[in-house]
Amino acid sequence: MTNRFRLALAAGLALSAALPAVAQEPSVFVRPYWWDKPVVEGLGRAMMDVAPNRARFEVSFVETDNQSAAATKKAVARARLAYEAIRKVAGDKARVTTSVNVNAYFEQYRDKDGNILTNDRADRVKGYEARAAMTVTLTDTALAGRARAAALALAPQNSGEIYVYLEETAEMQRDILNEAAKDARERARGVASAAGAKLGDLLVIQEGSESCMGNWSTGQAARVMNPDSNYRYAPMAAMAPPAPPPPPAPVASGMVDGRQVTITEADLAQLNLPNDELPRTISANVCVIYTLTK
Repeated sequence: MTNRFRLALAAGLALSAALPAVAQEPSVFVRPYWWDKPVVEGLGRAMMDVAPNRARFEVSFVETDNQSAAATKKAVARARLAYEAIRKVAGDKARVTTSVNVNAYFEQYRDKDGNILTNDRADRVKGYEARAAMTVTLTDTALAGRARAAALALAPQNSGEIYVYLEETAEMQRDILNEAAKDARERARGVASAAGAKLGDLLVIQEGSESCMGNWSTGQAARVMNPDSNYRYAPMAAMAPPAPPPPPAPVASGMVDGRQVTITEADLAQLNLPNDELPRTISANVCVIYTLTK
């Protein structure tokens, strides 16, 4: 070993001895708060049949003319009269949205092979097609048949089915959530009893279909539910009895393409096709964690 190497090794050892030792920090693990006590988890489920509370249908009126403005006016006149009739039948229970589209159609000719072709040059426009479309949403499903009949009285070129559906309210969601919470408690009680224990304190209650024990995190929200709170199950609302028939009078009347058009109650009765309203199902899931006692 040379003298130069001995001096370098000694200097290195002296420098390492002078530096402070770097401590290795231990790994930090976050443990769930229920780790040190016996607990039981319950996953509650609930379903409820509820009467639908919305109905929707679509109609459209089509008119043609060799002038764009004339075709548009005739289609809009029919749609406006239909709108008036729907309002007379459903009032503020109806929400109506409309649109108008105008398209040109062109001259056609046959080629040398006899095939029909369209000449879509701008100077070969034969006429115009105007389509006035209406989408009607009703917040009272009992009025859906008469509202559609009011539109059918104007002989639309296109008419769709009445789509009946459920728009969940906050009250419905609270009711079904409470039922799911009660089911979760009973499930947890049953498991605890089978294991020879009793339910202690409620540690966690959360909405959702997943395990709140297996997906624990520091950001998880928790709340306490009072098991002794009074709960009244909300039954399905009964259908309102039909209103007495109004005295004979025009539902709507107006000019369409130069002629007087009148919609009567007899027209509605003739065009009102009844629908059976099937209940819709809503559901909720709740997870709970209780401590266990002897």
